[in-house]
Amino acid sequence: MNISSTICWCNKYESSSIQNVGPNVLGLRQGNLIKFIQMSTGSVSYFRAETVSTGLYINNFTGHNRFPLFAFDETVLSPQILIYKYPELTRFASLPKSALTYTMLKFSELDLLIAVGGSPNYSICVFNFRTSTKILEHPTFIVTKLFSLVLSNGNSPAIVQYDKKDMRILCYEMCFIEKDAYLHQVSEVEMGKNYVKSANHFMCFGDDNGLYVVNDFGEFSQIDIACFAIKSRWSPTYVNEHGCEMITRAHALTAYKMGFLIANISSAMYIKKKAGNFTVEWTIDQGLRQVELFITNQNGELYASREFGDIAQVVLEENNGKLVQVAASGKSVLGFRTFTCFKEECVLVLYNDGVAIIDLPYGKTLSEVNIPMTCAFCSHRNNPYVIVGTVDGNLVLINFEKSTVGNIVYQLQCDTPAVFAIDYHDNCIVFQDQAKGFNIVNVEYRPIKMSQYFAISNDQVLRQVFVQSFLLVEGPRLLVMISRDKTLKTPGHAEEMWIYNWTKDRRLHRRELTLPNSYVSFFVQPPMGRWVTIEIIAVVKDSTIFDQFVLNENSELQWIASIRSAHYGHITGLGLTKHLLTWGVDGVMVHFRQHKRSKKPFMMSRFVTLHFAPQCLLRARECYNSKYLIVLSADYVLWVARLPSLADNVRENEDLPVPERYVVPQTKMVSVLFVPHSVKMEVREEFTPADLLKRDRIRNMIQDFSAKVTALIDYDISVTGKSKGIFKKFCYHYKWLEALTEEAHKLCALERESLMLAIKDQCRIRDWIMKFVTRDAISINYKVRSISAEANFESFSLVRKPNMMVFDKYRFYDLEDHMRLSVMSMDEMDEEPSYPEILDEQGEAGIKKVTRDLKLYVVEGPSVYDHIMAAQFQLQNIGTVTSNQIFNDNCKFSYYLADPLKQEFNKHFHEAQQLKRETIDNVLNTNVVLAKIYDNMNIMLRLLRMDTFQPPELTAPSLAKDEVIKCIMEVDDSEVKAINRRRRKTIDTGGKRGRLLLWSVEFWARALIVMMDGVIEKLWEEEIKKDIPIPEFVFKKQPHEYSLEDQKVYRAYEEAVSHLEDDRRKYLRILHENEGKTLQLKTKHILKLNQRVSELMLLKLKYDFALTQNLVRMLNLKTINHVRDKLREKINGFRSDFNKLNDYIKKYSYLLEFWEATMADVRTRLEAQQARDRALERQFRGNYLNTVPHASHEMTKLFKKRPKLSNKLFSTSLICSEVAHKLSPKQTNRTPFPMPKEINDFLAFVAENDAAKHCPPQVDAKSWDVFVKLRRQKIESELRLKGIGYQLIDSQTYMNNLTNDIASLKESKAQTQKNIDDTIQQYLEAMRNMTLQLTLTLGQVEVDIRGTPKSMENCVLMHVDDINDVNRMIKDAGLKKIKAMQRVAVFRRQVIFKEWEHKLYKANIAYLKYMLDAIEKCKVTIEFLNILRNWDKIKAERQKYMVAGAIERIMEQKMSIYRKQIERINIKIDSVKEKTLDIKRRNHLIDAKIERLKIDVAFQNSQRDIMMEQRRDREQRERMEQIKTHRQLLDNVRKHYAHVLELQTILELLRLRTYPTLGPPLPQCHPPVPEYIVNSVP
Repeated sequence: MNISSTICWCNKYESSSIQNVGPNVLGLRQGNLIKFIQMSTGSVSYFRAETVSTGLYINNFTGHNRFPLFAFDETVLSPQILIYKYPELTRFASLPKSALTYTMLKFSELDLLIAVGGSPNYSICVFNFRTSTKILEHPTFIVTKLFSLVLSNGNSPAIVQYDKKDMRILCYEMCFIEKDAYLHQVSEVEMGKNYVKSANHFMCFGDDNGLYVVNDFGEFSQIDIACFAIKSRWSPTYVNEHGCEMITRAHALTAYKMGFLIANISSAMYIKKKAGNFTVEWTIDQGLRQVELFITNQNGELYASREFGDIAQVVLEENNGKLVQVAASGKSVLGFRTFTCFKEECVLVLYNDGVAIIDLPYGKTLSEVNIPMTCAFCSHRNNPYVIVGTVDGNLVLINFEKSTVGNIVYQLQCDTPAVFAIDYHDNCIVFQDQAKGFNIVNVEYRPIKMSQYFAISNDQVLRQVFVQSFLLVEGPRLLVMISRDKTLKTPGHAEEMWIYNWTKDRRLHRRELTLPNSYVSFFVQPPMGRWVTIEIIAVVKDSTIFDQFVLNENSELQWIASIRSAHYGHITGLGLTKHLLTWGVDGVMVHFRQHKRSKKPFMMSRFVTLHFAPQCLLRARECYNSKYLIVLSADYVLWVARLPSLADNVRENEDLPVPERYVVPQTKMVSVLFVPHSVKMEVREEFTPADLLKRDRIRNMIQDFSAKVTALIDYDISVTGKSKGIFKKFCYHYKWLEALTEEAHKLCALERESLMLAIKDQCRIRDWIMKFVTRDAISINYKVRSISAEANFESFSLVRKPNMMVFDKYRFYDLEDHMRLSVMSMDEMDEEPSYPEILDEQGEAGIKKVTRDLKLYVVEGPSVYDHIMAAQFQLQNIGTVTSNQIFNDNCKFSYYLADPLKQEFNKHFHEAQQLKRETIDNVLNTNVVLAKIYDNMNIMLRLLRMDTFQPPELTAPSLAKDEVIKCIMEVDDSEVKAINRRRRKTIDTGGKRGRLLLWSVEFWARALIVMMDGVIEKLWEEEIKKDIPIPEFVFKKQPHEYSLEDQKVYRAYEEAVSHLEDDRRKYLRILHENEGKTLQLKTKHILKLNQRVSELMLLKLKYDFALTQNLVRMLNLKTINHVRDKLREKINGFRSDFNKLNDYIKKYSYLLEFWEATMADVRTRLEAQQARDRALERQFRGNYLNTVPHASHEMTKLFKKRPKLSNKLFSTSLICSEVAHKLSPKQTNRTPFPMPKEINDFLAFVAENDAAKHCPPQVDAKSWDVFVKLRRQKIESELRLKGIGYQLIDSQTYMNNLTNDIASLKESKAQTQKNIDDTIQQYLEAMRNMTLQLTLTLGQVEVDIRGTPKSMENCVLMHVDDINDVNRMIKDAGLKKIKAMQRVAVFRRQVIFKEWEHKLYKANIAYLKYMLDAIEKCKVTIEFLNILRNWDKIKAERQKYMVAGAIERIMEQKMSIYRKQIERINIKIDSVKEKTLDIKRRNHLIDAKIERLKIDVAFQNSQRDIMMEQRRDREQRERMEQIKTHRQLLDNVRKHYAHVLELQTILELLRLRTYPTLGPPLPQCHPPVPEYIVNSVP
């Protein structure tokens, strides 16, 4: 079925889809469309696959680098891969169908096509497209995306795949065994995280067939496939300067002209290898942010694919490269409209920066109008006017005089949000802004003017619904499709239609109609001329049905038809021109308004576009009498197709029943007045005198009110001192103010309620946090502090419910050591034999201390601390070697010892806490007593008319915040800064103070005393505070006027006053004594608490030390075990690598043997072909030339004549074999392979040379035919020889690579073996060098030592000053001794020097005597005497050797002798080598035995009995205890060694003082001592 025959053009293409199609053609893809660009001529052609003959939709697309071929696979369940030729665009081959769904296609350099399947296997399939056969299929289970697979350049290419999930590279080679082929993984290289951002284009093969990569820092590296390594080759300067601090960014790598192009978003660098190193040749400095990738072709051209399919060529200018555009792309199209008022076939499109008219046949832009920030537009139905809306709320009217000229004729600035949608009918424009408001604009054409009429923006009902779309029709009437669910998102659906119309009396009417279904798309077909009835077509939601409505002249909406279309999926949109066009994700259908097979409209239809992959469309139109189809997708891609004849492949729609004469019911009718914008601008309000008087009265009231408020504010400022803030303390009885106050009270009640809820929430959150914090702990580690001192200590935090899950794992491990003591066990202990008794050195003589064998996790006695610090638990347990034992000890120490120890200390902590509370209460009580004492003392001093004193400030201790958990968890206002920056308000506290006084205890006691005077017992302390009343006559009379009675009374008064003063002084003394006693009692309470706190603080340090000591011990064991585990894992990893290397070496060896056999086969074929070539040569020269002897010279020249072509033409074996096949007379029926134009010229030249016109005149036609046949056979033989030679070279190259890879693998194997040996040595050292923890018995100091442990029981801690004093004394004595020894040594060296001089003289004398005697006794041999006597004769004989050739003869004799000796030595060397090889073989056997022995030892270790080893260790410990006892006795003997050494030192010093020593001699008495002797003295 031919759906659409010709693709006209498309506005943009996928920039990442660029491919080479031959040496000078580039291809770009957009969905199901491929665009081909001939780079040499600039010609463009298109290909689209949407039929069975061309292919069912393009899924993946690729092109061939050498030959003009491209391939794609179909988007169906069982796709086939189709290969087409360019420029014919005819099918070259089709590969068989497969159950796989492919994700990527790629051509090799010759005749292979590699395809990657889909999930879950992601199989790699290799096809030979010349023979249309599948070679192999290999599942990889690795997600393979575009550009994550590359191929090498050889005849049998290596396939490299990148696994982005595991960040590794896998290399495969194809292997052939007889008729079977498989893919062999030869290498796997870990890449790391530095290649994440560059994963799309980070690797490629170079011209040397090596694999190169680039990371996110731009570092260029080579992959050594054989060694599984990444070798850096070049890095940019910024990497060298900053290293890893550089920001990572994506880089791309492209091979180009024996070098590489490394590009990122800012620049690109071309590097090339010179003198063994890569250097930068040229750079591209312009921004490359829009460049997707670079691509090269066989002509040495470099192109860049930019945004939307724009193609630029890299042009070099000196050392800089520039991008020159060679193929321009379009822009994103936001919408399009069709014009019917021009004779040209064109379409109007909307960009985000303007509008343009584009030619439909060729896609050329005829005219363009630039308007910034455009977002919506609409065209007039008849006239060439276009209205455009912008984001900033502008309306722009454009008039196109002709298709090539467009002008902006008017621009209206609307004070609205961005234009969301727009519709245009005659002289009315309606647009919807982003705030859901509708605005109506009138248009006048003579002169051209636009004015905003009114806006439907105050309609709250409209804002509470979802507006699906709107249509402007004749009337003017506005049809708004809405849904009551305002939460819908675009595009949504509509269930109702609101019809707005406005009349000249400024009334806006709204009719609400409930539609029979939910619809997703509406369209109105505007007829030519005036509208009488309006035809509306709507698409039913989630269905293939569309309904027809008619809005008649009575404004009634009638439902006239409902049609079910032949769509395969739901319809999402529709459009109407001559015919009805509907579209969905399945394709586009046209429904004919008139058809000969149906009387009803829209009952016959056919597909014009079928989507084999789901695709979302925004708009589609068929225009110009169904000549063109225009489609706009959701990706803003516009493509135009030329439609074929629509007469065939017609389908019939289904007519659904509709109620007869069904009128859509109207549910509501609303009419409101509106005010046009022009009227609003022209209206002026006029006020009457009454209005002006009312205004003045209001102003006076406001002034009076402001004066009152100002006075009240001034009063508030004077009272409160507050100068800023909001003043709310005034209230006048105005009705409006009362209403406002009432509302304020309501608001205050709501705020109070919300605040109370917030307080409850905060309390609940606080309680929840408290419970959450204290849920798992009995007590948080808070403190107890001393009073008036710095001593304090913390409690231990304990888990409320210990986690028994871990403990249960080790509950029954070593059970006999963890059982609690029972009555039976105690009885058994009494019956146990007595343990060995050891004398306690610190105890008295005769007192014996018996020690028992305690269990570590069984606490015996009341104190856990004493149990932990027992002497036998201070040694490290050497039996704990496994991880299971370490975790067992760790768990049980925490459960059996650490937690009970903490609980034991927490009991003391709580007792101290209670003691502190009691002490605080006692101190506060003493403070009350002292305050009363000081008060009474001041009263007495005042009554005695003495100076009072200021009572001292009493210390009132309290619990600190870190001593109470509630204070730890809560924060009061004093801890939060700047809660309220205002001044504190002035508060009248008089009444409050009186109320507090009534509730005080002292007030009621004093009131009772006053009220019940004489009834309650009077206290002496209170009585003496009262003054004796002075007699009345003292104030009235003078002393000389006193009577006897008055004098008697006055004397009694004076005695009473004197007695009262004595009592007051006595009471004052008593108060001083009570003060001292009270202060002493207070100090006693505080000292008692502080002493207890100090004791518990020291106890806490001991407990902390006990826990820390065991924790350090556990950590040391864990560290040791962790190091061993890591070393074992490292050894296992190296061994696995070693085994993997062995497997790779074995497979590579098999591969090498296979290629050796292949190479031998190729050599055999080469020799056979050479034999055939020589046979042809002999046949020509021996047979044929004899038949034409008169033209032998000319025929020989013609036989050797060949077309003059470039040597690069026959560059591959495939081309040679194909050309030879075409020259062969035996032609087979197979698909011809596409060849370059030069090859066709070569064949044409050969055919022309074979023509009869080149035949010499003396040769007949029959002989010429025989000659032509021989020459063709000769050319065929030469080409086959050249092709086999290429195969031989490729085989040899591949074998060399395999040999190098095997050598590299062997090097890696040797290095891995070395690493294994080194790691095993490290493991043995870790097993031998165990970290020991020593605890000094008196100092609680922890040290680590390595090597042999020494006994440190006799160590005594001394003060550092004492040690320094002793060291100073020893140093002084040593200096004195050294000086004395230096003087003695100098003297001795002087004596020794003189003795040596004397011996030297004696030796010289003896030597001279010996020489004299030897010379005197010298004897001459007879031979020497004969030589001396016959000197002339012997001299003549020696001159014979000077004859020519004599020395050479002697040398030959000597050389023959030496050769014989060398042969004998070589024989011995060969025998030694044989013995060496024999010894090596024996060593290999011994190594194998050693490996088996190691395995047996490991197996034996795994099956060892731990209990038996513990029993053996116990016996060894008992023997060690005996040895230690013996050692202690020896130490008792040796411990006086230091004292003896000190006595010997003192004796030596006394000896030096007693015996005189000789000083150095005077200079004039003895020659000076040599410097080397003086310097030799230390």
